[in-house]
Amino acid sequence: MESFSKKRPTFDQFKVWFMDEVQQCTKNKYDNSFLPWSGLGSEQIREKIIESFMQLLENRFGFRPVIEERLCAMDGAIESVVIRIYHVFSTMFLVDHINKKMYGNRGKELN
Repeated sequence: MESFSKKRPTFDQFKVWFMDEVQQCTKNKYDNSFLPWSGLGSEQIREKIIESFMQLLENRFGFRPVIEERLCAMDGAIESVVIRIYHVFSTMFLVDHINKKMYGNRGKELN
């Protein structure tokens, strides 16, 4: 099994992916993640960015972070949104990794 740290993206890589989605959804290049999140456009545009990014994560890792709050309405910098998503993603990624180690071996023992 590949190590946990080699499979999980770094925060910087995660932020690059998010900024790529921002560019794709807004058709504008933003190099500064400290710009205001609300400055990217309407809540609908920001919701589109989040949905697109969550879909990317689901395609790459097989799950999407579950976040209760409406990130499209969040006040703060773009980086704040990325941090919030990354925190939840990292927690879920760790739990998934632990489950695979614990139950992956158990499945082999049962067969």
